[in-house]
Amino acid sequence: MEMERTERDGYLELLFHGRLDAYWSQHLGEAVGEVLREGRHSVRLNMSVTEYISSAGVGELVKLYKQFAEVNGSFGVIEPSKRVRQVIEMVGLAPTLLGTEAAPAVAPPVPEARPEPQVGRLVSGNTAYEIHECVAGAALSCTVVGEPNRLRAATYSDRDCHTIEVKRNRIALGLGAFGGDFTECADRFGEFLTVAGAAACQPTDGANYPDYMLATSSFIPRMTALYGLACDGDFAKLVRFESAPGKGPSPLSGILETCADVAQAETAGFVIVAETAGLMGVQLKRSPVSKGAPGTDLFAFPDVRSWLSFSPEHCFPRALAVIVGIVSRNPGAALAPFVRPLTKASKLQGHIHAAAFGYRPLQKGRIELESSVRGLFDAGDPLGVLHLLADDRHISGGGESELLRGACWIGPVTSLRGAEEIQ
Repeated sequence: MEMERTERDGYLELLFHGRLDAYWSQHLGEAVGEVLREGRHSVRLNMSVTEYISSAGVGELVKLYKQFAEVNGSFGVIEPSKRVRQVIEMVGLAPTLLGTEAAPAVAPPVPEARPEPQVGRLVSGNTAYEIHECVAGAALSCTVVGEPNRLRAATYSDRDCHTIEVKRNRIALGLGAFGGDFTECADRFGEFLTVAGAAACQPTDGANYPDYMLATSSFIPRMTALYGLACDGDFAKLVRFESAPGKGPSPLSGILETCADVAQAETAGFVIVAETAGLMGVQLKRSPVSKGAPGTDLFAFPDVRSWLSFSPEHCFPRALAVIVGIVSRNPGAALAPFVRPLTKASKLQGHIHAAAFGYRPLQKGRIELESSVRGLFDAGDPLGVLHLLADDRHISGGGESELLRGACWIGPVTSLRGAEEIQ
């Protein structure tokens, strides 16, 4: 299969050479999918030299059309050969697939013109940002539960157990498991996150496969946690970001520093849904429940190798990640045990977890948090849950997590409190 790329005014043209049968339709889908991953959301397939198309080929064209429509983009066929046009017209898809020949857009006309909400724009480093207002003046209240510093000694017991409900207007992260009580969870405590009524957890029972639960109108899951952070309320800003073509991916710390500035927040809670260049982080291998001998130091070498799994290099590349966390320029006494500098050079400290999913394109512009997150869980199981940490050791360090493009919902934390139980 051969395809030639030509930049046109407002879209990318791909000239397809060959027969579009069942075999080559798969390769076409992969090739155009790569273009979509590049961030190209308006594509035309020139089929002037394509003399054969099967039902499988037509099906692949329809699949591509839907993929672009899901991200508010456009895809269609231009200059079809006589045979290709006949087949497309015979199956009744000419209005859909050939309707883009004259114009690059496929969106239906808007019945009534309405003024678009104002969108702010800025560029920082190699990243371009779009700023959308969510809820003017919105703020988050944060609750801290448990003692993260006790992880080092691996001596948590039933007295350290807390319950965090998975609510739609709450984000939370920490060390926990799904289960009704401490006894049920004792061998499975691992990294977790919750957002928009969805929760993902990385059990430490040896299965090495993340679990998840979704809230419904009649069911609210509960996370049994050894420690955690939970933020309730609305986000003030939605910040879209995208790394500049040819200039490399955007570092997570840079994105968060810019978003915190946009939210005018000393301390902020956030959710990011983004296409990844790679994530850097750590996972627990064993549940830290009263299994350490007296004097155990979970982070001491060489025992740390049996307790923690570090990313030796960027993992989950070209995936879609849900990233949840809290960052602060000046954490107070209650928050300080939970956070650490994002990198050696960063002004922000944070606690950040990520759930990785298989790739799917994100819509451009303003999108909704709940539908974006829950759509990922509906489409497939999470691939893994990580506590994100930078590895900025000289020479041998793998660096920090890097993203290509995505959306960040962020809001200032104006209330911080501790609690034995959070409902």
